[in-house]
Amino acid sequence: MRPIAHADLLAATPVNRLAGRVPRQIHAAIASMFCLSCLAPGAVAAAEAFPVKPVRFIVPFAAGGAADVMARTIGAQFSQSWGQTTIVDNRTGAGGLIAAELTARAGADGYTLMLAEPALASLPSLYSKLSIDVMRDFTPLGGIATAPQVVTVANVVPAKTAQELIAFARANPGKFNFGSPGRGTTGDLSGELFRMMGKFEFTVVPYKGAVPALAALAGGEVSFSASSMLAAMPLVKAGKMRAVGTTGPKRHSLTPEIPTMAEQGLAGYQIMQWWGLVSPRGTPAGVVSAINAEIGRALATPELKERLATLYAEPWPSSPQAFGAFLKSEIDALGKIIRAAGIKAE
Repeated sequence: MRPIAHADLLAATPVNRLAGRVPRQIHAAIASMFCLSCLAPGAVAAAEAFPVKPVRFIVPFAAGGAADVMARTIGAQFSQSWGQTTIVDNRTGAGGLIAAELTARAGADGYTLMLAEPALASLPSLYSKLSIDVMRDFTPLGGIATAPQVVTVANVVPAKTAQELIAFARANPGKFNFGSPGRGTTGDLSGELFRMMGKFEFTVVPYKGAVPALAALAGGEVSFSASSMLAAMPLVKAGKMRAVGTTGPKRHSLTPEIPTMAEQGLAGYQIMQWWGLVSPRGTPAGVVSAINAEIGRALATPELKERLATLYAEPWPSSPQAFGAFLKSEIDALGKIIRAAGIKAE
């Protein structure tokens, strides 16, 4: 059976069955009005220019953190280009779940966006039951930036390299502590991956964020930690702790003197902080394309490149399809670490 063509649909209408008895001009006008009435409201809305009103950026973490800064930075670029206000809405709690649920329930019109980062990919493994499906309930829009973590060690610990830190941990069972910036966070998973690949044990001391975890490390209360370079490097430069290695695939351009963990005998060690944008499922393709194009335009500006450099981040433009595939790979990769470490949402 051949598909029903648009012309076939018109031919089957009462208007066309009366064609022989209605003047041709009147018939054409009536048929035209009939076709317009068949258009779904969403199709008409999708045809409008985007955006025509303020756009809300939902951020899963508190104001002042790296995610918040990233959202406000990219949002400012969007506002300048679009001529529309971008409103940053910080919705903290439950490791990003509250923000994710709010975004999933929002209208799929492109006017509610969420800053996605590793916490979103960790949700399926941290919670045994979720009210959302990360791969089903969101539309990937594109990547924004990536940044490595840095593993740091207390000055009281006599280790300057990853292998020396492993040796120290093995020689001090029960006395080696890891200052976690929060269970299930990127820094926490960086430490757990180090433990698994280095084949040593530690006692986890959880803190509510990188700042208190690093303060404890600087005071010698814990042996080592892993966190964003933005949070740790000022303390490293001040001599309050030492950087053992970065967690990316290559040395960071701003800290070429710090080797990666992978080049210190931990082949394959890689865990990155990343940021991108998602919107609710069902966002029109035209809107998705418009937002993705705007991300690419913003990331190409010297202003945004300079701002990202202050966050130790690098631009990461990607298509919606590539970002969606990456999100799926992160759900799998981070899930393996979470399950192996036995981490559950607190």
